[in-house]
Order: sequence, then structure tokens, then C-alpha cells
Amino acid sequence: MIKIAGIVLITLILVIFLKDVKKEFAIIITIAAVILLFSIVAADFFEVVKRLSDLSSRVKNMQTYINLMIKILGISLLAQFLSDLCRDTGENALANQTEIVSKISILIMTLPLFETVITIVTGLLK
Repeated sequence: MIKIAGIVLITLILVIFLKDVKKEFAIIITIAAVILLFSIVAADFFEVVKRLSDLSSRVKNMQTYINLMIKILGISLLAQFLSDLCRDTGENALANQTEIVSKISILIMTLPLFETVITIVTGLLK
């Protein structure tokens, strides 16, 4: 965590200095820092995915739900990154649309799960 905090602080200082001089360089540095931070955390993230996959292989019919959860997490993280990037460049409307589209995508992906839950609940009530 200390390495990540250091990268974030150095990036923040660089961006603050470059924002007034060359705004496009500040954006490029921000994107590079995000990629660097993700590459540092990627190994831990893939370990979590591997452990969830191992867990789901031990429990019947869980693979589909684990995959769905991982896809939703990926969509959420990507949408957050893109909307923050849009806000940093002053495009608030595009940031809001990115968030809305990601929420609708997640809703569409989870519809089969809702259908399954409703089927189970109505089966239990009969």
C-alpha cells in the first residue's frame, strides 16, 4: 500500500504542476499512473478471481454466478475509471452517461439471476 500511496502522491504533484502548463500532459500522466497502479494490483485481483473460481468448482452450479459477479465487478471498475477520466477532462455529461450505460448493462446481465430467484421463490410458495 505504501508503494501505491507513493505513486499516487507523485502523480498528483506532477499533475498539479502540469495542469496549468500542459493540460494534455497531465491527462497522459494520470492515465499512465492508473495503468501502473492497475498492473501492481492485477496480481492480487487475479488471485481473488482464481480463489473464487476454485470455490465455485467445489459447489455445484456456482460457476455461472461467480462469472457473473466477476463480469459485473469488471464493468463497475471500468465505468468508474472512464467516468472519472471524463470528469477530469471537464466532460461531466459524458461521465454521467457512462455511469448510466454501465448500470443498464449490469441490470441486463443480472436479469437471468432475478428470473431464477423469482422462480425459486414462487416454487417455494406453492
